[in-house]
Amino acid sequence: MATTSLLAMPKARQRLVGRLLFQLAETPSQPGDYSTSDDSGRSVQHILIGEFHLSYWPDHAVRELRIVEIDEI
Repeated sequence: MATTSLLAMPKARQRLVGRLLFQLAETPSQPGDYSTSDDSGRSVQHILIGEFHLSYWPDHAVRELRIVEIDEI
């Protein structure tokens, strides 16, 4: 779902979101503005950055940041 949202954006917006995601990936375990639980009980962090709402969870086992949703506000 996040990939679909990102690819639907104009190139300039994609670059902006890409920079935001790389910044977030530098400290993936940082808490978001709020959290929810997904269907499997995993804690999903939500953060509001500029004009975007990003939903993510850090996968510590494989050292990846899993982006769940990208929404423009």
